[in-house]
Amino acid sequence: MNESTVLRPTTGTWAAVLVAFAMCHAGPALAEAAADAPLCGSGPLEILLTNDDGFEAPGIRALHAALRSAGHRVRLVAPASNASGTSSSFTWGRVTVTRSDSDPDVFGVAGTPATAVVLGATALYPPGVRPDLVVSGINDGTNTGSVLALSGTIGAALAGTMLLDPPVPGFAINAERPPTPQAKAALPAQHLDQVAAHVTRLIASTRGWFCERGRVVRATTVLNLNYPARAVATAPLIFWRASRPAGRRRPGGWRRRVRPVRCSRERR
Repeated sequence: MNESTVLRPTTGTWAAVLVAFAMCHAGPALAEAAADAPLCGSGPLEILLTNDDGFEAPGIRALHAALRSAGHRVRLVAPASNASGTSSSFTWGRVTVTRSDSDPDVFGVAGTPATAVVLGATALYPPGVRPDLVVSGINDGTNTGSVLALSGTIGAALAGTMLLDPPVPGFAINAERPPTPQAKAALPAQHLDQVAAHVTRLIASTRGWFCERGRVVRATTVLNLNYPARAVATAPLIFWRASRPAGRRRPGGWRRRVRPVRCSRERR
């Protein structure tokens, strides 16, 4: 049987819903606190893996397998059931956490994705250990435009930047469902495996972007990736980075950068 326990979230006062991309809650001092951070090196990472589709969803399981195969230490902490559209909302009070009977590092949380991230980082890691990176996904469907404000996938990744002290940067991973009869029920397993493998390589090649001189200086940033419904090899993949200019608060003060990543066009 699965092991269950009841925990209480341990975070300060905060609004129930936060707007996506409001990710500069903490000051730069915290972002630069840890010198020689693991994220800035090339070794295995402590990754907190979550989503909003539920801890047994095919997307998160595919990503879990790929990240572990790459040597990372992955703790999967995600909602016990589908929590899509919950943004960064938080579950207050008693929260039941169920540990998988087949993997002691897999947990289902009876709460929102943001709740799973906070509980995972503060109560489900061994003493003295904390995640280097929060990875949310693979989401069943894309997250772009106004949907970003509602997405639990985005909200979970943002929780690491806003509710953890010091903040933890993250990735939000989304995959478009192919327009085929077979894909109406769920994303094809082969597509998920391709996306998971590419994400793992992408983390390896971009992790240093969060750092300068061995310090994490972009800890309040989330990279949101949307994979097209194509085989991963040549079609352009675009991910977005949003952050607030340091020391400035003004309307329209977000910087937006687009970086193309190579993905593959499926032959027809």
